[in-house]
Amino acid sequence: MRRSLKSCLFAVVLVGLVASVAAYFAAEKSLTLTVDGQSRLVTTYAGTAAEVLADEGLTPAAHDVVLPALGADVADGDTIVVNRARPLTLTVDGVRSEVFTTALSVDDALDELGYRTDQLQLSADRSERLPLDGMDLAITTSKDVRLVADGQERVVTTTAATAGDLLAEQGIALSATDRTSLYPAQPLLGGMVLRVTRVQVDEVTEVQTVDYETVETEDAEALEGERTVTQKGVEGARTTTWRVTVTDGVETGREQVSSEVTKKPVEEQVSVGTKPEPEPVAVAAGAPATADGLNWAALARCESGGRPNAVSASGTYRGMYQFSRATWAGVGGSGDPAAASVEEQTMRAQMLYSRSGAGQWGCGSRLFD
Repeated sequence: MRRSLKSCLFAVVLVGLVASVAAYFAAEKSLTLTVDGQSRLVTTYAGTAAEVLADEGLTPAAHDVVLPALGADVADGDTIVVNRARPLTLTVDGVRSEVFTTALSVDDALDELGYRTDQLQLSADRSERLPLDGMDLAITTSKDVRLVADGQERVVTTTAATAGDLLAEQGIALSATDRTSLYPAQPLLGGMVLRVTRVQVDEVTEVQTVDYETVETEDAEALEGERTVTQKGVEGARTTTWRVTVTDGVETGREQVSSEVTKKPVEEQVSVGTKPEPEPVAVAAGAPATADGLNWAALARCESGGRPNAVSASGTYRGMYQFSRATWAGVGGSGDPAAASVEEQTMRAQMLYSRSGAGQWGCGSRLFD
């Protein structure tokens, strides 16, 4: 090959090489890449936003925001913005949900999600930065709840998350037996009614009397109709324990726990006479006749001069046989002995003799005249 031809070929190759190098440098571009608000300059030969991110080791997730779109062409001086989404476990007034946000702080997330009021109770500080792997955030909104407790009913505006939180906020303590219309852990929503029912359960002891029994024993030595208490009866006691339930001040239940006789009654012993009464002796007024071999007329003359209506100077002794009222009643008489008939006075005197003998009268020896 001639020297002039070689020179021409070399010139052609050199021109092509220079053109290729110029084209390569012409394809290089400088871009601004902003990731989560942090910007930096990158130099790339990539033609699309997706290629630029791939060159930078970034793989956008489904919820990330990329501007311009991944398939868009990029030119020198362009800006690519990547806002990576954070998973947020959000609990609002007890209702749990999973959301994604590109906000970088709790405050920005609240604004993005539409919670713009300051009257919120949060589980995290508003200025706290959201980590890329997400976080749990509890929000309690202000709500009106009707509270009924201890005889009062009122509407309470609160940011308490649960019924238990509201009771604590209002200083309402519950006993182990009190009841509430909402479970303590139940989330509060606007318009709810929280009712507190006071329930008190106590044991109450009552003591009741137990009647005694009367036991009668026949006494052949005592006249019929005579009753003598030989042992006085004593009432016993029964103790009963009740479990009483009082709801809001009203007794709503009573259950017997135990019942036992704590003091036994004592029987009353009564002696009952069975001896027939002697037949009354018919006597003329003022002159009683002798009966059963006894001289009742002599006794009457000595005691009262034989006068049926005689009364001693002291007024204590009365009638033919000078009965005291107590002795007269002891042999079944009633009223004033001096007002009784001669027959009854003589009959009662015979009864007294049968029971106690002649020693009942100062003139008792006259019976044997």
